[in-house]
Amino acid sequence: MRSTRPALAALPVLLVPALLALAGCTSGAPEPVASGTSSSPTPSSSTPSLSPSAPTPGGSLPDDASSLEQWAARALPENGLGGSTAVARGTGGVGPTGASVDLDPVGGSWDVVVACESATGAPLVVEIGGAAGLTTDVPCGAPGQAGAAPTTIRWDAAEAATLRVDSPVEAVFAYEVHPRAGT
Repeated sequence: MRSTRPALAALPVLLVPALLALAGCTSGAPEPVASGTSSSPTPSSSTPSLSPSAPTPGGSLPDDASSLEQWAARALPENGLGGSTAVARGTGGVGPTGASVDLDPVGGSWDVVVACESATGAPLVVEIGGAAGLTTDVPCGAPGQAGAAPTTIRWDAAEAATLRVDSPVEAVFAYEVHPRAGT
């Protein structure tokens, strides 16, 4: 029987700094820009049938760390999808310039759960592994409107990968990384 304990132990050390760096990336360009990215979900991505996240009160996105954390707590509650199995959790802002980070191979299969809210309700495009990897549109809610359900993306971390988040407009997101059940 093969043990995944070394891979599980290495994940926080390798993945958490990378995801925190991604969460710290924000766009300085608040103007909407048309997205030239075409993407299509693959069989390894799915949208769970969860309740939509609560919208941001009022008509604007969270604009400081405190309000972003409050929104994230509603979008991905600690007792929600995956429960206490999250090995990484974070928030961030993204815009037309996008954000990316290199991920080291850690082995195993992981679920990356993403919730978002954008200025217009436009989806985020999340890409793991470049053109040969997985690209998924993540539905976003809009400020003051019903939130979108979180999206779960499966990541098989056998090789180094680039995690990229793009949005045609200003957006905020929250994410969690969980070991995939049965791995």
